[in-house]
Amino acid sequence: MRLFSGQRAWVAQRFTAVMLLAAVLAGLMWLLLGEPLDYTRWYALLTTPVGAVLTVLIFVMLAVHGWVGARDIVLDYVQPRGLRLALLGAILLVLAATLIRVVLVLATHGAT
Repeated sequence: MRLFSGQRAWVAQRFTAVMLLAAVLAGLMWLLLGEPLDYTRWYALLTTPVGAVLTVLIFVMLAVHGWVGARDIVLDYVQPRGLRLALLGAILLVLAATLIRVVLVLATHGAT
């Protein structure tokens, strides 16, 4: 909890917001200026090492951004400690499961 508290949380959320904005803008430029998309082009992009690493980094930034925001909301508005802990645990579980799923999907599809 202390890792993302106070000014660290503020900086982490702002940094991830800027990085996610850059990723969205780069993705939009790639979509607008590139060739038409189909399954083979997406597959080729996401199964390259660079594409897979960038995808995982985007999801990590999204998870950190979401964690800081959700944690702040729960800490501000949920008063009972037991409920607060349960909600934070559920949020953390969902974010961690999503990251694990992204890595597993990229690893299994890149191996074929």
